[in-house]
Amino acid sequence: MPELEDPIEIYRRSLADLPAPVEAHPPVIQRAEVWPYPELTRLWVRVEISPFAAFPNLALRLLGPDDVVVATMFMVEIRDAYQSVTLHLRQPPRPGEKYALEIELARDEVELDARRLEFALVFRDPQAA
Repeated sequence: MPELEDPIEIYRRSLADLPAPVEAHPPVIQRAEVWPYPELTRLWVRVEISPFAAFPNLALRLLGPDDVVVATMFMVEIRDAYQSVTLHLRQPPRPGEKYALEIELARDEVELDARRLEFALVFRDPQAA
């Protein structure tokens, strides 16, 4: 009876034979939305980026009405093109005033894309939009 090859070695060899993924262009932010929760102390943030071969980092920075940072989030080597997160304000909310969300997409310390979303801190129902 012939000796069977180790399945793990077959798997390793098949992975090594795969061609390296190639990006036609670096990923960019395709869509971004901010939805304040009813109590206005949290924000639902949704970001969608274009397809990528190598995992980028995503940074979110929320600025209050006085351009003071009130929340930040940094995601290392995101795996999915769609991110949905909740940001918590570190200061009491100021209803109706202008806030801004700065989004930065980067890889290997190089900025690939950036967006700034300005919005009023008021509850809007995403289901009704």
